[in-house]
Amino acid sequence: MIRRNLTYAAIMAACFGGPYSFYNPEARKTVESIWTQASGYLPSGEQGGTAEKPVASIEAPASHEIPPEQPNPFMTPSLTGSDALNAPVAGPPVQDFMEVFNFNADSRWVATRWPRVSTALADLNLEGLRAPLVTGSQYDDLAGSITYYFDRDGHVQRITFHGTTGDERRLVEMLTRHFGFKHEPTLDAGLYLVKWNGDPTSVLMLRNATVINASQPHTRLNVALEINRPSRYYGLSPQMTETVEEAKNSQRWGKP
Repeated sequence: MIRRNLTYAAIMAACFGGPYSFYNPEARKTVESIWTQASGYLPSGEQGGTAEKPVASIEAPASHEIPPEQPNPFMTPSLTGSDALNAPVAGPPVQDFMEVFNFNADSRWVATRWPRVSTALADLNLEGLRAPLVTGSQYDDLAGSITYYFDRDGHVQRITFHGTTGDERRLVEMLTRHFGFKHEPTLDAGLYLVKWNGDPTSVLMLRNATVINASQPHTRLNVALEINRPSRYYGLSPQMTETVEEAKNSQRWGKP
């Protein structure tokens, strides 16, 4: 049990690294119907999964504007020319979280929205693009890293976010409204799940910071979020599956 608890702590520490520096101006969706409305796409094709592995980084194109194939209310306009070169590392401000938690995104949109994007492999059939994310300077904004995982057809199958916020209510409202997350009892600051046949398929875990500093209100809560598109072929990532099991075994939520 001690070993399990230590493993759990290590996993959560990795998920909840300290992205507060991104706030510094100097560093700065039960149900297919819900998902159909939110993303306009349901998956087909069979794939599998293994561990995530960082690979490389790519620079945003200096001048390349990519119009969406069809109108998308959540698509942020691409940056071009000198705008791309001068864009903040964490990307432009976010008015609506659905702008970035966007399952209509493609890899070109990701690469043009952020000046620098790191590539990562979730498994043999999902490739990830990770970028720093700061949605704004309000207490309910987010700061950390966001990763989009694409299948071989270029469709987003998973979006993850790891970082901090000072107030979770705006994030929770978006997840419950658009993605079907539901609150679950927990000893942590918050737990919201999407389940299929009783098993979690998407997870939001909130934990209080080890030290809550009044001068750094944006870091009050650590956030680990994984949203998976409903599919027979994809579920929780190995990392989030292990985190969920450790949380259960440590009796922080659910039955051990």
